Amino acid sequence: MKERPDFLKAFSDFNTKKSYRLITLNRSGERIVWLLVLSLGILDAVLLARLGTISLVALIFTTLFLLAALASSFSNSMERNTKITVSESGLVYQTPLRRLEMMWGEIDSLRLTRRGAGWYVMVVGDQSVFTFQTPTSIRGPFGREEKTGIESGDQLAAMITGQVDLLEPELEGDVWVCRRKGSEQSQ
Repeated sequence: MKERPDFLKAFSDFNTKKSYRLITLNRSGERIVWLLVLSLGILDAVLLARLGTISLVALIFTTLFLLAALASSFSNSMERNTKITVSESGLVYQTPLRRLEMMWGEIDSLRLTRRGAGWYVMVVGDQSVFTFQTPTSIRGPFGREEKTGIESGDQLAAMITGQVDLLEPELEGDVWVCRRKGSEQSQ
């Protein structure tokens, strides 16, 4: 039996003027990859100074680590600048690449899927969709544990359910769906 998202009814006190942000992961991995790029760059410079040439293998490794460092920095920037702002009229989902505004009346349903210790929440509107993850923790190497997801994301999902007056969640396959009263079921 699938675990029911009972947290949707667990909250009763909401702040309808709040911004919810992603819990950002530790940035040590980004620092390490940039240190590797710097080290490889210095090694390439030493090879060039001593031998007058850089091997293709060294150049490929430096380029690959540079791309990994740029991807890591981009990902961390996206996380730091992602937020969901709640107002009396609706929601604004904003990342550096996308800004989506949904009025309460435009939200048709909430789709929830269990993901680890948290929930993956899809907010479905008339013509737009956005997703977020409720807080969860992931275990890394050496037993290290990190939190991820939207801070108070479970409270945000509960508030959306209440503000839009969505029905109790129903299990459809692997997904719990909360629909607006009178909304037709999607195929």
